[in-house]
Amino acid sequence: QKFQVTAHSPTHTDPVTPTQPRPRRRGSGDATHYDAVMSTYRRIFAMLAAFLAAALVVSGCSRESSDPLPEAAGLLQQSIQTTTALKSAHLEIVVNGTIDGLPVKSLSGDLTNVPAVAIKGNSTIAMGGSEVDIELVVLDGTLYAALTPNSWLDMGPAVEVYDPSVILNPDAGLANMLTNLTDAKAAAFETIGGVETVKITGTVRAEAVNKLIPQLAASSPVPSTVWIEKNAPHQLVQAQVDQSADNSVQLTLSEWDKPVTVTKPSM
Repeated sequence: QKFQVTAHSPTHTDPVTPTQPRPRRRGSGDATHYDAVMSTYRRIFAMLAAFLAAALVVSGCSRESSDPLPEAAGLLQQSIQTTTALKSAHLEIVVNGTIDGLPVKSLSGDLTNVPAVAIKGNSTIAMGGSEVDIELVVLDGTLYAALTPNSWLDMGPAVEVYDPSVILNPDAGLANMLTNLTDAKAAAFETIGGVETVKITGTVRAEAVNKLIPQLAASSPVPSTVWIEKNAPHQLVQAQVDQSADNSVQLTLSEWDKPVTVTKPSM
């Protein structure tokens, strides 16, 4: 036999069997339980937030983003002094796009100006419509190249191809480029080769550009970017000269003042 129980509220007419639980009206007991659960969640979220904040501080992730960018002119002056005094470095050159008259596509080498200006390394050059890998030495203004190991050729004056030994020349190289960087603005912090740097944008006077890379044949200031070490001694880490949107030359330095010995290859 079935029983039917009618709720006392005149607005509720749904049948409820004895085996079904009666609907419970939310009362002070439910509210207390709800508040306790939410309070626990809030404490958990607060602890997680505090843990994450502490982790960011320990790892240094937030430090760089919160540092104010230094004033570009002062940083440039410090880097000019350091770069002018530079005696040697490891050099990487990358040519993006095509620069008329500049066959070098990339170069990796060790550069020095003590006791004489010289460089030794490897390069990829455009030759006869294809790219060729060579070993190279530039010494006393002469380029020596080997297409196969120990098969050296005297290629004549390096300046007719590209003379990377000019890069450390205080009057014509990267120090002179920094001196002639105008409208300089600190743009961002960036890490280059594991070194924290300040990215600075501006334009370099045509004369300074042509001394550094004659093949650019600049006739007006050239948009350029340099990356200077954030901390002392503020080494120049990277420089880029943009002939156009798609054509640029990028030079990257590392291993500053590491001793380099370059000797004339046997032929």
